[in-house]
Order: sequence, then structure tokens, then C-alpha cells
Amino acid sequence: MKKIFVIILFLFLFFIISSEKEDNENDMLFDFDIGNKLEINFIKNGELYIINKNDLKKIDVEIAVDKIQINNGLSYRSSLKENRGMLFILNNEEDIKNLNMDNIRIPLDIIYINQNYVVSFIKKNVFPMEEIILNKELNNIKYILEINSGLCDKFGIKLNKTKFLLKTIKN
Repeated sequence: MKKIFVIILFLFLFFIISSEKEDNENDMLFDFDIGNKLEINFIKNGELYIINKNDLKKIDVEIAVDKIQINNGLSYRSSLKENRGMLFILNNEEDIKNLNMDNIRIPLDIIYINQNYVVSFIKKNVFPMEEIILNKELNNIKYILEINSGLCDKFGIKLNKTKFLLKTIKN
């Protein structure tokens, strides 16, 4: 009787182990959720200086110029160091409308900058996957800066007062 019990227990354990192994293999074969595993690293292309009265702050920026870079933006980034951001250099008004928060994992402050490098509009605390709705006509927007949520307040970035200076770095 003891032998039969041991054999049944052995077969039962064998069945469970082989079943779990098969499930894991199937999961590996059909794991198409690559987006959650993808991580894109920051590439410093320039330095953006924030000028407020007598105060000067620096943010290292990754610059997005072409359509693919603008559409991807900060997608698939799990974090962004405090003094870093993404600067979008817009070629036309359509680029503003194409910006979205799809695949964004971090909350952001979004700063709209005109051709004179002055802040024209600020959208604070934009959360991942949130739809960006602009209630205002954004004429003369040439740049958009995305930084960690809360940095607008911390750096004193103000509408129509804060000015920026961009220094690009050759890679």
C-alpha cells in the first residue's frame, strides 16, 4: 500500500511540474508585450538654461527634431533624472497636435516655448496616458519642453516671464 501511495504521489508531482513547465514555455512563446519590457536611455544632445531674473538653472536635454523622434518623445522611459528633459523642436503646427502621452510612464510638466524662447503656455502634472487637451490657441510655438512633474514650480518657471537659452552638443 505504501508503494502505491508513493507511486501516485510521484505521478501527481510529475504531472504538476510538467504542466507548469509547459505553461512557462507557452508564456515565453507568446509574450508580445514588449512595450512593458522596453526601456530607452537618455541621450544628452544639449543644455537648456532657464533664466528667471537673476537666477539660472540648467537642464540637460535630449532633442527631438524629426517626425519619429517627436512622435516617440519620452515613450518607454521609466524615469527621468531631475535635471533632464526632452526638448521638441517643432517644424510646424501639426507637430503640436501629434504629441501624445501614449506609452509615457512618468508624470510630466509640459512647457510650450515661443520662437523668442519665452514660455507661452504651461501644462503641469500631466499623468501617464493622459490625453493632452489644449484649451488655448498656441500660435508661434517653436519648442516644447517635457520635464518631471513639479519642476516648473521648483525652478520657478513662469508664463511670459521665464526665458530659455539652448546650447546644443555635437555627438
